[in-house]
Amino acid sequence: MTPTKYELLLVDDELANLQKLERTFMGHYGIHRARSGEEALEILARVPVDAIITDQKMPGMTGIELLERSQKHRPDIVRIVLTGFTEVDDLIAAINTGKVHKYLTKPWEPDSLRLAVRDALEKMELVRENERLAAQLQSANERLRTENILLRREMESRTYPRAMIHGSPEMEHILGLLRRVTGTETTVLVQGETGTGKELIARFIHAESNRKDRIFIPVNCGAIPKDLVESEFFGHAKGAFTGATQDKKGYFEMADGGTIFLDEIGEAPPELQVKLLRVIQENEIMPVGTHQPRKVDVRLIASTNRDLRAEVEAGRFRQDLFFRINVFSVTIPPLRERTGDILPIAEFFLRHYSLKLNRPPGHFTAETRQLLLGYPWPGNVRELQNEVERLVLMAEPGKPIGPELLGDHIRRHHTAPLSAGGDLKSAIRSLEEAMIRETMARCGQNRSRTARELGISRQSLLEKLRRMGWPD
Repeated sequence: MTPTKYELLLVDDELANLQKLERTFMGHYGIHRARSGEEALEILARVPVDAIITDQKMPGMTGIELLERSQKHRPDIVRIVLTGFTEVDDLIAAINTGKVHKYLTKPWEPDSLRLAVRDALEKMELVRENERLAAQLQSANERLRTENILLRREMESRTYPRAMIHGSPEMEHILGLLRRVTGTETTVLVQGETGTGKELIARFIHAESNRKDRIFIPVNCGAIPKDLVESEFFGHAKGAFTGATQDKKGYFEMADGGTIFLDEIGEAPPELQVKLLRVIQENEIMPVGTHQPRKVDVRLIASTNRDLRAEVEAGRFRQDLFFRINVFSVTIPPLRERTGDILPIAEFFLRHYSLKLNRPPGHFTAETRQLLLGYPWPGNVRELQNEVERLVLMAEPGKPIGPELLGDHIRRHHTAPLSAGGDLKSAIRSLEEAMIRETMARCGQNRSRTARELGISRQSLLEKLRRMGWPD
């Protein structure tokens, strides 16, 4: 062991015993002496010692009392007490409560005491090193988390242009409404079916706002496990729970100065709804394990594919939170109700995926364009995006994209209508499959929700999907 690597504080009211302790450790460690508990605490307040070795019986303050009070100054140092056999019960209780690391009974041998102190210091060093490494890992994880969000923001900004792709008067009207609030701090609620582009609207609001140069953080309220919700949204302090080795920022603190987008807020659990209300009302958060609120400056945009008024009436969504987020609300029509957007969006994704896949862009034939326009797109923009990506993969690079490459369900929508002269059983099955496809797309491929909307059991839906050849 390197001499004077560690600093020891030796405490005994009897001078002869104190001198014996000093001789035991002289040349091995830096030494500080005290003749009482009070004097020892005064030294602790100004000297960064690594261990205290103290006698138990001293006038005024016992050794256990000294070690207990020393934790306020230096909670991480080694605490050793020297005692007689008659005090062992008190010491065991002190060890169980963490006040004492080790005790040695009198009379003690110098070699045994040196060995005990060395072992205790080595264990302390290992604990300190583990804590240091854990802190570095936590810091690195936090940095990577922030960098990932920023990188995703940069990549998404390349994927989605600042100007909203549209061609319909319906979307032009909505964008006109949104421009009235983009320069304000007003909370915006974006409503619409799954896949209609609610996040794109949120990004449009952010890009047109005074916070456009600050961070934009999208969070899916229904995708975070319930036991992690509070920590993920509001952060936590070191030691708040098992595994909380360092302080951690939540989404709201990471978004400070920017915009946070709470996607599908209707799926937020009740516990989160209460906390969100506090953030909106007070502009402050309370990280898990802390007692002091922290101020945050965040622009809030929320979205939902649910009827929040109905959710409030059913008791699944807080009425006071609904009133807070429903300051300015817009509803994005489904793609089937704004057909003027279909071709501009399809052309955009055609260029995007051609560039992404490093292929010369082709073009849609007139018949393909007609089929795209005539399909109702139950999955909305997301379904159109997936279809165009598939078309780019299937088409010959740089060649026209004909209707034969379109998905069967799109072509069947036009080429296989129900007719009075057809086979009844086949017609019913075709209608059933069309309804299942449309509902699956509208429900974001969620089978439980699809079954509920169709009014059948989940098992019945799974059987029908297997019969249709639906992928597992």
